[in-house]
Amino acid sequence: MDLILKKEDVEELETILDKLIEEGGATYALLTDLAGNLICSSGKAKVDATSLAVLSAANFAATREIAKLIGEKEFSLLFHRGENENIHFTHITSDVLLIVLFKPYVSLGLLRLKTDAIKKEIQNFLKG
Repeated sequence: MDLILKKEDVEELETILDKLIEEGGATYALLTDLAGNLICSSGKAKVDATSLAVLSAANFAATREIAKLIGEKEFSLLFHRGENENIHFTHITSDVLLIVLFKPYVSLGLLRLKTDAIKKEIQNFLKG
């Protein structure tokens, strides 16, 4: 699928990501395609968004292949816990990935609930 977005579309997606940051406790969120092309981002983090998009897409692809090796379609939860920052990955559509950074004190359960709601909102938006 070739994702073609107008400036207004990107701004709307950024507004959706803003909600995740405000309501879910995330510090930074970005959308990327599975090739690692940055679609949009929101939040405050000292991170190279382009590099994060590329490496996250590669990480997601590698994890998907690991799942296949052990007989799974994919893993339902992909996240990494760090000392100062955690990262959560959500497959939005066949071509779009949501990457969310959040602090260790933020509840993973709350973040997942908010991410599920945002996932549906992004899916509906991308359907047109």
